[in-house]
Amino acid sequence: MATTISAHEQHARRRAFPHRGERPDVVDDCPPDDCPARWVLEILTTKWTPVLLHLLQSQSPMRYGELRRAMPDVSKKVLTETLRGLERDGLLLRVDHGEKPLRVDYYITELGASLIPIVGSLRVWAEENIAEVLAHRTLYGRTDPPTAREGAVTPA
Repeated sequence: MATTISAHEQHARRRAFPHRGERPDVVDDCPPDDCPARWVLEILTTKWTPVLLHLLQSQSPMRYGELRRAMPDVSKKVLTETLRGLERDGLLLRVDHGEKPLRVDYYITELGASLIPIVGSLRVWAEENIAEVLAHRTLYGRTDPPTAREGAVTPA
């Protein structure tokens, strides 16, 4: 199993959110400008964050070059920006060994590892519902309105 590092987590836990420890029943309980769920979704919905978290969870530590080889479709700029963002948010730890040539290792933190089941749940939901989502996209492009059978809401 991969090594997890808990650096930066105390800072993240000290942040005060209005609903910390509670489970709001409705999304309306979460103010738009200060909603922790919204912030986390912004992190998780970047294209490469789930891939990086998975890689680091299964193969931590990894060096930059190893990440590039494991993710050939990501540009250097985007990979660097994504790594910096995940480090900033305490989801990964960057360890510079101070050597020449430069040697930097990336580790997933306990906080980052705690997101893996959530990413997995999103993936399962997507796999179970993608056909329906794509069908709705097709219907949306139609000029005639969908019938009740196709998912239209009919007035009561």
